[in-house]
Amino acid sequence: MLILIIGLIAACVVLDISLFWGFLASIVVMTLTIKDKKTAFRNTLEGVRQCKSLYLIILLLGANISIWMSSGIIPTTIYYGFDKVSTVNFICFAFLVTTLLSTVMGTGLGTLSTVGLALFGIGKGFGIPEDMLLGAIVSGAFVSDKISPVSALTNLTIEVVDIDYITYFKHAIKPLLITISLCTVVYYMIGESMQTTIDTQLLMQYQETLLSNYQISPFLLLIPVAIIIMAITGVRVLRNMISVFVAGSLLTVFYQNISVISWLESVIFGYKANTGQMFIDSILKAGGIVPMIEVLSIVTAAIILNSLLNHQKTLDPIFNKILHKTTTPTSLVLKTGIISTFLTSITCDQTIGIVVPAGMLQERYKELDMNNAILARTISDTGTIIAPLEFWNVNSLIIVGITGVSTFSYAPFAFLCLLSPIVTILYTYFTQKNK
Repeated sequence: MLILIIGLIAACVVLDISLFWGFLASIVVMTLTIKDKKTAFRNTLEGVRQCKSLYLIILLLGANISIWMSSGIIPTTIYYGFDKVSTVNFICFAFLVTTLLSTVMGTGLGTLSTVGLALFGIGKGFGIPEDMLLGAIVSGAFVSDKISPVSALTNLTIEVVDIDYITYFKHAIKPLLITISLCTVVYYMIGESMQTTIDTQLLMQYQETLLSNYQISPFLLLIPVAIIIMAITGVRVLRNMISVFVAGSLLTVFYQNISVISWLESVIFGYKANTGQMFIDSILKAGGIVPMIEVLSIVTAAIILNSLLNHQKTLDPIFNKILHKTTTPTSLVLKTGIISTFLTSITCDQTIGIVVPAGMLQERYKELDMNNAILARTISDTGTIIAPLEFWNVNSLIIVGITGVSTFSYAPFAFLCLLSPIVTILYTYFTQKNK
């Protein structure tokens, strides 16, 4: 049964169709083999109900990405970024900028396909090797999936392990800061070893285009700052995202002078800039509620499939073998990482790699007196973050499609994705040893 499910999901990647259809086909096959369908149906409804707030978060994420652009927040960030690139270590700058913006935007691929793509284009113009540059951008962009309070994957993780964001943040931030610090040092050293040539005239043209089409102001950057402050002070994610949506919508209509009809269209279908400058238009194009419906359907189908797998205990023999003689926190964290990475790898997507171990390992963590936040952190630092490194994964396929750079080329330089699993295991070992 498991091999058939893997085959159905993998077929979606090969045929270049939505993973939803692979999950749906797996659900149908599983349902046909279940004898006690009434109990299975009840368990499935309970699994879907537990994540009800997540569905609204996913739709709001799509709407807010559009708002980031139409309100002038992303154009302002790009404008001031162009001021800095001529005086900084660019490859390190690209990593830090994408790290910050992905945290407030809440989407790795969304950050990479907008600001990340702008940095990639500028960096190539400076003569920086595209594999190194893209590795740094991917590292920064996918920080969102690990820690962003408005990330669909972060919220999926904390929903299924039943903790709040502030508890998760307290346990996840220290190993993340260690990893970011290590990456910053490495990218700085790489950047210092390179000589780059900057076309300042071209950058000025881009800035003039932004100034003529948007109201640019540093005060717009207060909204991203507010998101982080609200998150770490305990404001609930939904309230945080709704506040940003309202504030950004008011800025769009009254400060950027965009009509209500255009605002509504961008919220529903996605924002598309029309500045007349091809490069600027290519990066200010993303978001919308409608494109997020596919993400919503994949997450929902994954939750249903996980409920059926748990009902049938399909994965229990495999995981019992992996978890056999697990008696220490470090070994449990290591094996959690193996399970999460295994599931992410065979399903070509992060969703099952989050939902399955989060659901089945909570009792194990309780037995060793470990907080569920450590379980959430471990999943995030292993199965979630390694997705861009796998050439068959949906994330890496999209990255290749956007940039034209193969996974084999950029993966060795995506240091945050490579270091996160190692850091989280070592961090667990030393913190437990000190206890």
